[in-house]
Amino acid sequence: MNPQNKPKSLQDILKQRQQSSFVGREDQVNQFRQNLELPLEDDRRRFLFNVWGQGGVGKSTLLRQFRKIAEEAKIVTAYIDEAEKSVPEVMGRLAEELEQQGHKLPQFTERYKVYCQKRQELETDPDAPQGFSAFVGKTVAKTGVRLARQVPVGGVVFDFLDEDAVAMQAGEWASYVAKKLTNKNEVRLVQEPVEVLTPLFLQDISKIAEKTTVGLFFDTYERTGEFLDNWLQEILQSRYGAVSLNILITIAGRQELDKNYWAPYEGLIVRFPLEPFTDEEAQLYLARKAITNSQVVEVILRLAGNLPLLVGMLADAHPNDPNQVFEPSSSAVERFLKWVDDPKRRQVALDAAIPRSLNRDVIAKLRGEQEADELFTWLKETSFVNERTDGWAYHDVVKTQMLRHKRLSSPQGWADIHRQLADYYDTLGNQLQLEEVKAWRDKTWQSHKLNVLYHRLCQSPQKYLPVALNEFLAALKNQRIFAQFWAQTMLQAGKDVDSREVQRWGEQLANWLKAYEDKRYEAAAQMLTTLLSDTSLEAKWRAVALDWRSYIYSQSNQYSKALEDLTEAIKLVPEEVEYLTVRGMTYCQMQRYQEALLDFNRVIELNPNYQWAIANRGIAYRLMKRFQEALQDLNHAIQLDPNDQWALAHRGVIYRFMQRYPESLQDFNRAIQLDPNSVWAIASRADTYRCMQRYNEALQDFNRAIELDVNFQWKPATGFRGFTYQRMQRYHEAPQDLDTAIVLNRTYQDDWYLYGRALTYLALNQLDKAWPDLALAIKLAKEHYQKDPQNWRNIFNLALYYLAAQYHQPAEQLYRHILSESASLDIRIAIQIAIQDLNDFLTVFPNHVQATSMQKLLQSYLT
Repeated sequence: MNPQNKPKSLQDILKQRQQSSFVGREDQVNQFRQNLELPLEDDRRRFLFNVWGQGGVGKSTLLRQFRKIAEEAKIVTAYIDEAEKSVPEVMGRLAEELEQQGHKLPQFTERYKVYCQKRQELETDPDAPQGFSAFVGKTVAKTGVRLARQVPVGGVVFDFLDEDAVAMQAGEWASYVAKKLTNKNEVRLVQEPVEVLTPLFLQDISKIAEKTTVGLFFDTYERTGEFLDNWLQEILQSRYGAVSLNILITIAGRQELDKNYWAPYEGLIVRFPLEPFTDEEAQLYLARKAITNSQVVEVILRLAGNLPLLVGMLADAHPNDPNQVFEPSSSAVERFLKWVDDPKRRQVALDAAIPRSLNRDVIAKLRGEQEADELFTWLKETSFVNERTDGWAYHDVVKTQMLRHKRLSSPQGWADIHRQLADYYDTLGNQLQLEEVKAWRDKTWQSHKLNVLYHRLCQSPQKYLPVALNEFLAALKNQRIFAQFWAQTMLQAGKDVDSREVQRWGEQLANWLKAYEDKRYEAAAQMLTTLLSDTSLEAKWRAVALDWRSYIYSQSNQYSKALEDLTEAIKLVPEEVEYLTVRGMTYCQMQRYQEALLDFNRVIELNPNYQWAIANRGIAYRLMKRFQEALQDLNHAIQLDPNDQWALAHRGVIYRFMQRYPESLQDFNRAIQLDPNSVWAIASRADTYRCMQRYNEALQDFNRAIELDVNFQWKPATGFRGFTYQRMQRYHEAPQDLDTAIVLNRTYQDDWYLYGRALTYLALNQLDKAWPDLALAIKLAKEHYQKDPQNWRNIFNLALYYLAAQYHQPAEQLYRHILSESASLDIRIAIQIAIQDLNDFLTVFPNHVQATSMQKLLQSYLT
């Protein structure tokens, strides 16, 4: 059936009646209508309307009128409000509305369904990392950081890498998604939904726009602009592809679109600031409500201040005498209810303000099944109840008055209704029959849980505030974005029940999450300290807060404080393997490897197959240069989880250190297949190619790593590419990369990069530039030697620098010094790397007699 000819529904009739009462705003209505009549290419044509003004001024009403005008002009329309909480959800809702009118978005809808399905699967998976959510959470970042200080890679020693960059690009979250979703397109869809879905959305919209104008209406923008503003501007900037001229956007909110931020698009925008009704507009509105008595009209205008919402609410009582007009103040609700003839309607008008959103089932819960249909239909026809995409709700201005009246006039009735609704939503949540981990990540369950939270706090704030604080930490442990909704709900409940303490906690928790997102770690840590001072926190949830604060401390390199918090958390829950594992990783960050091993060993004793701890113990062994034990642990970890991209990449590094290059390549290839954008794995594979003298393939990987890491956060890839240019005798291209590497590592002036740049200058016969670099490299390596005389890797580096500077005697003395030490696995590995370094040196200077001699000396030691 053609959707244009389908039978009208009750909602259609209701919408018609609401729109038929529209009056006023002639200037705005005429401009909107005239704009639709202009050709698309006309310089006067506008493509974005911004309606803004205070609450109750009629923004949503005008938006509905604009939509009605657009539909009368045969424009296809779609509408969203604050019910959608993310850009993908907004696109999904708009697509759903368009499809209901017979206009499908096939490309977008197919991928969006996959996105929703995969996200649901991942978030409800009991194996999902703690904190997994649309916003990459704390646990993701923490568990993704598995590098530590002094990691030798092909002769280079570099300091601990940028934690955020490594975590975001090669952390456990990416590894988890990659191993769960073997299709690389699905991996990107889940990780970058806006980037993938927006172009498809726009392409499908453009096909519809080839035949008809498409009108997109965004209401209550003050609540969605935070995530929509940037997205809409990126669309206008053509970031996601061309945008059809035949698309019209209307945005309504309490604040005007920022003129500075939207300045580049001012030529596309019409701005409509809404003020209260003029006297003429208000009188016309009242006349259509059959209110013509001049005295009644005068009283209504005076009491309502010409605010459209209040004019409509005063008119809803149909007064025919000035004394019957109630005042829109503390007595407003009482007077309004007095002139509603039906006592059942009076009661439901008051009680139905209490739920956060309305539908027929909620009314049935409040007033019984027999009366639900009739009462719900009446409520929807009032001027202060508006339809939203997630149900119906009172206008904020009216709701505030209704709630205050109910709470003050009947405290027990207030508490009883909130208890009744809390029990109702609790039952709905329990009926889903979800396991605890799945429940905390299921959106339907979350919705019910937030309603339970709101009504319990309104029922008895003193009794349920401790419960709310504990469960905030439970939400935080499972999904950070849900913790954000939790804090917002506490804040709203505090306002509605007039509890300053509940409101204060809601504000503090919301502010803490914002501080964390903005990387204001000092403020975030202080707010967690405030939360930890609350004595009502249960031990297991106090441990969650300590764990989070420890992570925040580690982000600002305060490892001692992080360690204290983790130790305290472990005291509270001694057998929580996650906290023990994280403390082991913190010990690694502090180079306290023996203590790290104790924690990893304890975890594995508690849970012999805890893959995360096994893999991290393997990495700790690697950092201690105990490569055989490291290999044994990583083999076990990969056996437990063959798709752990991070463990595979680390095993690839170990194989390279052991000069088992084919096995190293095999691991890197598999890791990159699981996560094609893993900068660290790609750069590490490049270094394996370099060690195998497969320079073209090495260069290709280094180029890819640097291309992905546009902010140069993964520093070593730049320097390694410079070395590769050297080996290929492309000397003029090497210095620029090595310059960049030295700048990026300026905090500690890595001597290996200085040596690499000096080697390039020597090959170019630019001795005036080579000698200062070599002198500084030697100075730094000698300082390292004084601090750690048994760092064999550093001693071999120093010997190599001496060779390059033609200090042949001290170079040979250092080589022979190490060979005189008792044989150990560490020394043998260091010798293997030193031989490779000499081989690289001889690639640049093939006739260097001393380097050739030293290489043969080292080789003879290994035979």
